[in-house]
Amino acid sequence: MKAVLVALGAALLLTAGASAASPIIIPHAGLPYHPSGSVVGEGLPLKAYAGITPSVHLFGDTIHAKLAVVADTRWVDPARLRIRAGFSPYTPVADPTVLRLQVGRFEQMTWTWTLRCLSVKCLPVYPPSEKFHVFRFPNVHVDYLSASGAADYGITASWPAVEVLSQVSPGVATALLNLKKYNWQYQLTPVAAPTFRIRPMLLSWLALGAAALVALAALVLVARWYRVLRPRRATAGVERGSTLERALELLAWAHQHGDETLQRKAFERVGDELGLAPAVDELSQAAKELAWSPRLPGDDEVEAFTEQAREQGRES
Repeated sequence: MKAVLVALGAALLLTAGASAASPIIIPHAGLPYHPSGSVVGEGLPLKAYAGITPSVHLFGDTIHAKLAVVADTRWVDPARLRIRAGFSPYTPVADPTVLRLQVGRFEQMTWTWTLRCLSVKCLPVYPPSEKFHVFRFPNVHVDYLSASGAADYGITASWPAVEVLSQVSPGVATALLNLKKYNWQYQLTPVAAPTFRIRPMLLSWLALGAAALVALAALVLVARWYRVLRPRRATAGVERGSTLERALELLAWAHQHGDETLQRKAFERVGDELGLAPAVDELSQAAKELAWSPRLPGDDEVEAFTEQAREQGRES
């Protein structure tokens, strides 16, 4: 008995904030009655309380609609409850929040909707006579589903009336009306549909195509740069033949490409190779003199030296 009193006390505290006026509960036909009693009273398995705060507000303000469903878990599984509510012309700002409270067999679920109306339908019409606008939302339906998912029974709760006041104070409204200098306009001009010089989808595809062309051009430039600047083998094919022949090929390549340092080293290498054979020692000395000569030899001199060194190398 003490637990039942605590549960009922908690239900009264929560439902007091959910209802701005005395709740009106309309049972559906076929609502089960339990003679053995329930924690919500009157032998009923569940009850619903609907309230709106504030019930009087200025145009454009947000309001909160709360629905509290109190259930006896001995007869009701709260997971099977389904809510059907409409608030036209108000629209929810976000999805409703759900608060659950359970004490023993007693369980209360509270749904809270945050609502706002900025359309012309919610404007207080003034003048000629009305300074406010009253709305009555459709009844909210609480259905209890059977195990198969069909509606078994339910109850209906009604919302209190909502009164919308003008943002213009009564004093200012009276002064303007007495002066009769202003024409009140409350119709909202619809916003025209946006126009585009180029369709957004076409523009996105053009941007992707331009990006692909830029990427392709970058690859071409990188490939050309690599072919021009990559390290080249200084002596193509020098692996073939003797060491003297490879040295002579290196000399020819260095002279052809104007590489002075490599040409002098090539002359010195040829001189070392020729110095191994006594018969060509004079040609070896000539190669070393050319390697350290202040003046680089011309094409004819290099060609003549190369031919002579190759012939002397074959003879040795």
